[in-house]
Amino acid sequence: MSDLYSRLGLDSNATKEEIRRAYKDLAREKHPDRGGNEEEFKAIQEAHEVLTDEDRRRMYDMTGSVDGGAGGGMPGGMAAGGFPFQFMGGGGPFGMPGVAFDMGDVFSHLFGGGSGPGGPRSRSRGDKGPNKHHDIGLTLGDFYRGKEIKLKFNQARKCGSCDGSGAEKSEPCSQCSGSGFKTHMRAIGPGIMAQSRSPCEGCEGEGKRILRACKTCHGKKAVEKEKMLEIKIKPGMKDGQTLVFDGECSDMPGFERPGDVMLTLRRNDMGLGELDEYEWDGDDLTIRKSVTFAESILGFTLNLDKHPGGARKVVWRGGPLIHGAVVKLEGGGMPRASGGFGVLHIQIHVLPPPTVPWSPEDAAKLMSVLGGAVATGDDSATTLKLDSRDSRLVVDRE
Repeated sequence: MSDLYSRLGLDSNATKEEIRRAYKDLAREKHPDRGGNEEEFKAIQEAHEVLTDEDRRRMYDMTGSVDGGAGGGMPGGMAAGGFPFQFMGGGGPFGMPGVAFDMGDVFSHLFGGGSGPGGPRSRSRGDKGPNKHHDIGLTLGDFYRGKEIKLKFNQARKCGSCDGSGAEKSEPCSQCSGSGFKTHMRAIGPGIMAQSRSPCEGCEGEGKRILRACKTCHGKKAVEKEKMLEIKIKPGMKDGQTLVFDGECSDMPGFERPGDVMLTLRRNDMGLGELDEYEWDGDDLTIRKSVTFAESILGFTLNLDKHPGGARKVVWRGGPLIHGAVVKLEGGGMPRASGGFGVLHIQIHVLPPPTVPWSPEDAAKLMSVLGGAVATGDDSATTLKLDSRDSRLVVDRE
């Protein structure tokens, strides 16, 4: 898979604003609804999700991996409306036992540390397991009105019957004498020997051998139970905001406490700059609407059927508008966490009128409204006519 920065056409020094801008431009081009490639679109989505999250970006810059190099990682992103926790490589949900490979243990073996009562894999009490990051896909309406999501998953907790050992009866490993590691000596020069340590293969670094497996966890050291998270999306929450569920990851061997489940809210019906699609910036919304040339002068009524707060009508009676003019509706934007609502901006696209010559009567009516003189020409002037086939102005020398 290509580098995340190169997917967005950026270098590693790009700011968060540059990343968001590049993603938005590429999303317009690569979106499957506009004929783009679905896999390329998913790739730039993943790059945006990782690089706009400070913790994940820092880990990616250090390791080159979107999941920080931990085993049993989750794929980035989430399909709209789908279950957000998919498991790869045999890993379980939220850090199931046996998922992560602890490099700290390897270093402790190499340098002779970590051989206390808990074996070479033991850590200081209070050490917390890794967090798990996932996205929750929401519509603009979900952010506007709020939403409650109940999420069920299997959560692993240390078996109370065997205190996480997996054994009803055990004995010290005979291969390592209960230390959990083996010492190796090798010559690195004339008369110079180096000592290194590695986990014992006989007990996999545990320091003991199971004689009879625990009847409760069947030797797995943990027991799974069904867990439900209640996710409350409140009006005023933002795209990219992260909800933290403290300690809701599964227990992991070698860690005193489980990590946190961190769910990032993502809008999954993002506007792509087309007509009738809402773009969201801060507390404000922007939408583009087309009107006829006559409506741009005489006024118009617009039906906002797709507004996240429900269908509504708006009226313009303020006079002529040019193509690209922006009108606004106070309180028509997104809800603010502090109360109230932002502004709805409506950019007007004026459709060109049919091109026909004015009759003298029509010209006189327009003059009475707009002021100015009617072009009548004289004998020395040359009359222009419109070539309607390709909209070129041509000269008629009759």
